[in-house]
Amino acid sequence: MESILCVNIPVQMISCTDTNGKITPLRFRFRDKTGELITVTIDKVLSENQDKNRVGVNFSCAAVIHGAKKTFALWYSYFTHEWLLSHLYV
Repeated sequence: MESILCVNIPVQMISCTDTNGKITPLRFRFRDKTGELITVTIDKVLSENQDKNRVGVNFSCAAVIHGAKKTFALWYSYFTHEWLLSHLYV
């Protein structure tokens, strides 16, 4: 589990965007420090906070990772269209 405690890990994201532009993250994957591909299916989006300057949005989410329920933050940048795993709460 220690391999994913870093901040700002780039992730490949599957998300849904509705007709009003609301983004909902569904599932993501990333490579840990050993090179293993980790896939995480998001169980619940706990909160969504848009950046004050409208440069992106921060999602607080919950999922089972390595058999344990974890809460984590994902960041989406409107300008670069990139997703980051910005924090994992242990």
